[in-house]
Amino acid sequence: MDGRRLATIDVGTNTILLLVAELGKKGGFRFIEDRAEITRLGEGVDRSGFLGEGGQDRTLDVLRGYCERCRSLNVEEIEVVGTSALRDAANAGDFKVRLKRELKLDLCVLSPEEEARYSFLAVQRGLSLEAKELLVVDVGGGSTEFIWGRDKELHRWTSLQMGAVRLTERFLFSDPVREEEWSRLAEAVDDTLEGSLADWKEEAVFGAMVGMAGTFTTLSAVGKALVCYSSTEVHGSFLHREEIQRQIQIFKGRTIAERREIPGLEPKRADVILAGSLLIDRIMGLFHIDRVVVSDQGIRHGFLYDRLERKNG
Repeated sequence: MDGRRLATIDVGTNTILLLVAELGKKGGFRFIEDRAEITRLGEGVDRSGFLGEGGQDRTLDVLRGYCERCRSLNVEEIEVVGTSALRDAANAGDFKVRLKRELKLDLCVLSPEEEARYSFLAVQRGLSLEAKELLVVDVGGGSTEFIWGRDKELHRWTSLQMGAVRLTERFLFSDPVREEEWSRLAEAVDDTLEGSLADWKEEAVFGAMVGMAGTFTTLSAVGKALVCYSSTEVHGSFLHREEIQRQIQIFKGRTIAERREIPGLEPKRADVILAGSLLIDRIMGLFHIDRVVVSDQGIRHGFLYDRLERKNG
């Protein structure tokens, strides 16, 4: 390896992710650091339209630590990308100014199309799949991206304003959840999916589905009862719809505090895992899919793959 190191930071609605790669002399690279911290930057954005001070402060603290880690690893370039909450918040520009002033970081807010493209690239480079028609679903905190791959090319994409945080804040107020709240959530998700993806349902017969981001990886980790999260055990694993429905019943019957004790479930995700799980279950039901391949790689990987290809191209 030639030793040069690049970093990509993905500032999501719920989670902040850091990926560091070391470049090789012949265009190759290896990942040397992959971190994730939940800061809930997008907390309350769906209701107020603004990033709250608490979410901003938590996110800045994590980003400050990421910058220190990058310095210790001799990272030469850091690129920062943002997604749903930063697209939606009226004060996202102020946050970008603050990020530049306090940490000397330039934040690029991705469009839904760019987010879909990087997610698809991560799947293409990170998993070996032969399906002619491929559905990639990226469930975030504020939005969910749907990517239709055909013959290993990005055929179509769409982004829906549904994510684990947004749905939780809109529909689930009780702890544990009340049945009427659950019914309203399920009805809203079904109506949105049917209204937005009816033509996909009619035109596509997907040979495989890939699920990426924290809800999918958490469901895989819970299914494996992982005391310590392991990317190698989660990435490329299969998650069956029957197992998702089993976990939904567990989450639904417990308080948030009780969910935090479930092996494999990141405690900071305990309040939003139920809505995210229902969304995944309904997506699989819409397309009559019984199992999903879980990807531990995401936008940060796709963005880095794209950067390296451009550098070596």
